[in-house]
Amino acid sequence: MHDAAELRYDPWLSWRALSETWAAGLDPLGQGRHLREQRLAELLRSTTAGSPLYRARLAGHRRGSPALGDFAPIGKAELMHDFDRWATDRRITRTSVEAFLDDPDHLAGAYLGRYLVWTSSGTTGEPGIFVQDAPSLAAFDAIDALRLRGQTGIGALPTWGLTQRFAFVGATGGHFAGNASIARLQGLAPPLARPFAPPLQVFSVLTPLHELAAQLQDYAPTVLITYPSCAAALALEQAAGRLHLALAETWVGGEQLSPEQRRQIVGAFGGALRNNYGASEFFSIAWECPHGHLHLNSDWVILEPVDEKTRPVPPGHEADSVLLTNLANLTQPLVRYRLGDRVTLLAETGCACGSAFPRIEVQGRADDTLVLDDGDGHEVTLLPLALCTAIEEGAGVAQFQVLRRAPNRLEMRLEGTQPEPRAASAAACAALDAFLHEHGLHHIHIVQSRKEPVRQPRTGKLNRVSSSYPA
Repeated sequence: MHDAAELRYDPWLSWRALSETWAAGLDPLGQGRHLREQRLAELLRSTTAGSPLYRARLAGHRRGSPALGDFAPIGKAELMHDFDRWATDRRITRTSVEAFLDDPDHLAGAYLGRYLVWTSSGTTGEPGIFVQDAPSLAAFDAIDALRLRGQTGIGALPTWGLTQRFAFVGATGGHFAGNASIARLQGLAPPLARPFAPPLQVFSVLTPLHELAAQLQDYAPTVLITYPSCAAALALEQAAGRLHLALAETWVGGEQLSPEQRRQIVGAFGGALRNNYGASEFFSIAWECPHGHLHLNSDWVILEPVDEKTRPVPPGHEADSVLLTNLANLTQPLVRYRLGDRVTLLAETGCACGSAFPRIEVQGRADDTLVLDDGDGHEVTLLPLALCTAIEEGAGVAQFQVLRRAPNRLEMRLEGTQPEPRAASAAACAALDAFLHEHGLHHIHIVQSRKEPVRQPRTGKLNRVSSSYPA
């Protein structure tokens, strides 16, 4: 039996994370660095003592406490393969956590009575399962309140948005990081206080765009939280006069925000655009300041840009990959974890916004929004995350690639390592066809290709939805 009770709120942890994050924001090069080094030392101590997996990787280390560089880089596939020896809480096992995830009622429930669990997609070849402890969640909340919302200066305090109406448009069919986080936030307030909490409604990104626009119009949010591709598609609906939202803020994350998407979103909705760079491995890696620069939360997370041979890349040069060390989570540690995004750590330390946190540039995940013909001369927009979610849930596959070959023709490719490839390909095509029908697309021809998906040559990541035409 698993404890399906809601996660408990720890006011002491929350206040500590807020106060330390606030103090680091005042002095990133002093107090921020001190907190980072303090957290790193604690992480390496607890990881070495409590994680059999990481301890075995230090077999050649003989003297004193290990330093960060003593840990060999590790990837998602290795961690998932050796899941039961990973966590410092030895009760955490792959079997028990998967049983917990299988119950939809556990979306914001407490695994083992104390942990939030979320999953990631398999764009790098392996879906991930990540167990978040209370200090991690407190850190993410503090970063969100004090940095994502643009409050980093002296005297900055969190504004909780009590007068706002929040709409979250995301993947709602599983324990994804965004979905699990929103469900947790909805359950944080004590039952008697919930009627007074700011309104927050969840919408599925799988909903056809015109229906989604109508649902949002009825709800009339003042803050929209979603992916850049979804926000840009809704911005085009707004610009065409088919949507009339009065947004004070738009929050985006989970995908690469392109300059064109930024122009569309700001042009259609106005208000503040808040961009967050994060991942399932660390929810808030960097936030965007009012001057459009991404600042690394270097008091909570360490990024090491590396080349294709895992050698350090100097500031100002684009890396082939990045090694992430999560300083917040002591339960399921991530030390020098291969994230795969191409990151440039900028040489300049100053920014016009006044923040001394390091600036980074990211070339991350960027699937294409597809525009197809419904057979009657009308264009239908398909959001990449919605399409991917439909195939993942409908066919149980993660390693696929959908290519737009013409306005009425798509090609489906699957990895050759997929068990029973013919059956998997047929299931993926059937899930895609069902998704297309839900969006009013009844005349799209889907080709099952025998070719392998084409991965990004430098990072190995898989763009699962593409309008381009690789051979």
